[in-house]
Amino acid sequence: MKPTPPLHPERKLRVLLCGYGHLGLALLRGLWERSADCELVGVFRWSSRPGSKGYWEPIEETFQQQVRQFGLMDIRCKGLNAYEFTAVLQDLRPDVLLVGSWGEIIKPHLIDHPGLLLVNCHPSKLPAHRGANPYSSVILQGEAETGVTFHRVAPKIDAGAIILQRPVPLEHNESGATVRDKCASVAYQMVPELLARLNAHIIQGEPLGESEQDHALQSYYPQLKPKDGQLDWRWSADAMCRHMRALFPWIACSSYLEGKRHIMFYDPQFVPRSVPVENAPTPGTIISFQQGRIRVALADSERELLVSAYQFATGQKFWPMWLTRLLAPFLLRPGQRFTNPL
Repeated sequence: MKPTPPLHPERKLRVLLCGYGHLGLALLRGLWERSADCELVGVFRWSSRPGSKGYWEPIEETFQQQVRQFGLMDIRCKGLNAYEFTAVLQDLRPDVLLVGSWGEIIKPHLIDHPGLLLVNCHPSKLPAHRGANPYSSVILQGEAETGVTFHRVAPKIDAGAIILQRPVPLEHNESGATVRDKCASVAYQMVPELLARLNAHIIQGEPLGESEQDHALQSYYPQLKPKDGQLDWRWSADAMCRHMRALFPWIACSSYLEGKRHIMFYDPQFVPRSVPVENAPTPGTIISFQQGRIRVALADSERELLVSAYQFATGQKFWPMWLTRLLAPFLLRPGQRFTNPL
């Protein structure tokens, strides 16, 4: 990539990045490629907090490797609100703290830190879909479009003034994973414009040009929980398909066999019905179990659910896949019903 000329060569904008996952990594790469316009003084990864057993997936290893490859300071603190992080700010003196996915609600003492502008990258078209997982909520609500918003951090979650926003169109078959990837790609593309706006404001003293959110239009969705994966067999095939796509890859959808034995479904398919409509069984009934595949009746009599990958669980403890495969022929048979727990 051809180096870009600096926006303001007399002084560089100092940026400290905090984040995780696909969005955090996209912002890291975007900032690094615009090193002529900013100095990335350090990175605080959510998974680098000492003693943290929290968020981790393969993308986090890539994130860590990129920080090391770029020779950046890999900050380790208990959290953004910790006293030790305030000491880091005093040492590094960033102009901007850019957040790209984080697991803490930022407290006022950090928001009001002298000489520091806090900017959050939220993967939705704010004020719609505030909260922890807008990737899922836009699918659950049947939206045709989402967005990426850079906004000031405010005491209320995702409620700060909008600095920069772009729409992200959605296809009919999106999953949470594909929406996440699209938003990360758009956020990466927005970094040059964001830096131009921040440079003009902080270095040149120009107005930031932000706009307040219309809070009357807000919607908020909380963090996904395992119970959100519980299937309701009264749903139409379209509703069930949308629910499963929305929760992938974070929450496995599940049901209970005869209200007792917990089973998780992975990579389900919706296939044309195999029995005459007049003989269609009650939704949730196992129609057949052949070659390890479960075919289940749906409320939509034109389609059935076909599941090839699944796993039994006891409470929150999963059986090994080999044990599930071994015992499934003895536990699953046509005529049984998947229901809510008794």
